Amino acid sequence: MGKAVNRRNLIRTAGIAGVTTAALGAAVTTAAAEPAADLAGATTPQDFGAVGDGVADDTDAIQQAIDAQLDKANKIVYFPPGTYRTTRTIVIPDRAGAGGGDFNRIVLAGAGTMGVRTSIIRPDFDGTAIFLRAPLAAVRGLCFVVAASLKNTVALHIARDPKAPTPGTDDMDPTITECTFIEFYTAVKHVGRGLVFTNNLVAVGDFGLDISWPTEGVDGSGVHLLPYGMRKWLIEGNHFHSMGTAIVTTGADAHQFRGAVIANNLLDIGRRLFAGGIVNSTFSGNVVENGSGPIISISSGGTNLTFTGNVLGGAQPTGGSRPPHAIEFRPEVAAHDITVTGNSFNWVLGSPVYFAAAASRVTVTANTFDNWNLDAEERWSAIRVNGDARDLSVMGNAFGANTVAAAPPVRVIGALSGSTVIGNSFDNTAGVLYAESVGADNYVERPTAGANQHELTAAKNGALVVRATASPGVGADAYGSFVAAREGEGVKGGVRVVPANDSGAAAVEFLCSTNSSNGVPAMRVDINGLVPSADNVRDVGSEQHRIRTVHAHTLRLATVAAGDLPDPEPGTVVLVRDRAGASLAVADGSGWRRMPLGAPVN
Repeated sequence: MGKAVNRRNLIRTAGIAGVTTAALGAAVTTAAAEPAADLAGATTPQDFGAVGDGVADDTDAIQQAIDAQLDKANKIVYFPPGTYRTTRTIVIPDRAGAGGGDFNRIVLAGAGTMGVRTSIIRPDFDGTAIFLRAPLAAVRGLCFVVAASLKNTVALHIARDPKAPTPGTDDMDPTITECTFIEFYTAVKHVGRGLVFTNNLVAVGDFGLDISWPTEGVDGSGVHLLPYGMRKWLIEGNHFHSMGTAIVTTGADAHQFRGAVIANNLLDIGRRLFAGGIVNSTFSGNVVENGSGPIISISSGGTNLTFTGNVLGGAQPTGGSRPPHAIEFRPEVAAHDITVTGNSFNWVLGSPVYFAAAASRVTVTANTFDNWNLDAEERWSAIRVNGDARDLSVMGNAFGANTVAAAPPVRVIGALSGSTVIGNSFDNTAGVLYAESVGADNYVERPTAGANQHELTAAKNGALVVRATASPGVGADAYGSFVAAREGEGVKGGVRVVPANDSGAAAVEFLCSTNSSNGVPAMRVDINGLVPSADNVRDVGSEQHRIRTVHAHTLRLATVAAGDLPDPEPGTVVLVRDRAGASLAVADGSGWRRMPLGAPVN
């Protein structure tokens, strides 16, 4: 029986096996060791005695190759294919402003990280492989591999020296591209402003990128300082595999992390794509499969963010991990000015879009929600706000079925105000929205209730206009209705506009349920006047607003005592009660005159 293969070891040894082949080939022909044309004339560690066989200690040779770049115009160190074992941290010093040369814009380049021509740096200790202090550096085509389960390993630590003559620790701006990082606790630890991190593979580690702001040595003024100092990040096209957290912002100033484009990255098996503080940034085109934690977790900042075109979720039914949330704003975040559009959320235990506190000015549009609330708890919804929601716009989303059939896809644990929830498709029995209280200026549409029925809390910015698109027949409910209803009890009241005749004239019917049978009689108003409902027991008009003609089966006049008669305005009729009993009285302008009653009606 074959021996089981450890997946992590397989990833680590695949690159090393390729390097072994490359090293053997290099012994036969020197062409395999030559750099690409754009790296012609580069210094190599072999110039200083490096072996690159994975056994010899190449630390001193690599450090000498780097130190030799101090006074060069083009500072390039090329690592021919091989495995470079190191036993201590390689340092690229920060000498800007010290007089003489510097290491700014140095390039460390390898032959690539895939195939047989692979340049591997393998630190044989629990620490930092390369400490990069010079700004504007570039690292490309190198593979960093370290032994598993070490807690202090960092492949690249990028931070300027606060003790340098002119520190300027905010300015770094390195470029890291087409590199591979395997088994490091933290692949890249970056301190300062500006980073290009593209087309890299980061596998089997705890943190991919750890980004923070320097605690001392910040130089310059204006935009070099916070809040705008911590900006300018392009993190794109990277593959994160079996990671704890791909990108994390840390430190007291993490909420200032801004101007980030986090795009087109793939996280395959991992806890989080992003965790920490962030503002004024975008997440677009990222794909997360088999996520196990809140995939994007915002713990500070949380303003002016856009999430678009991402596919975020957990594992399919056959196994694997599932996240509690896809996009999470932690309780300490006052989230506002957030756009979530065109994303796909799937296989999520709780709420895919989760605000753990109040939120305002949030737009959630054109997203799909599939297989969410896998915990089957009533508290979870596709979109949940744990607090007041103001100016929330939820439009055109496709909500898959909630595992709790009676629970709506939008849940606000607070007051909803100034918000719109329209044009969404969903499958549940309780409407689209639950809110603890509904304030002013909300419009909530419930399409499953029928083409002419809406859940209307308050028409936003004026009247609700319903336009008929066909020629309805007389009496058809085609111009629209606004009714109040209860589930299982039907219509309680409202107003309905219907065609009154073949010419297209309309009538308005006022609806009100009866006290006994829950029937709904209608009082009709059309061009001919007011037509009361069937029983005609109605109080109509007032002294100030008289109705000229009233059609009624019965007429009941209020009884007035003789001492309470009003002024005798001509034509006024009352039922008066005096010592002679009750009788009709009519006013002639000068006084009231009794009208004799005739014989009883048979």
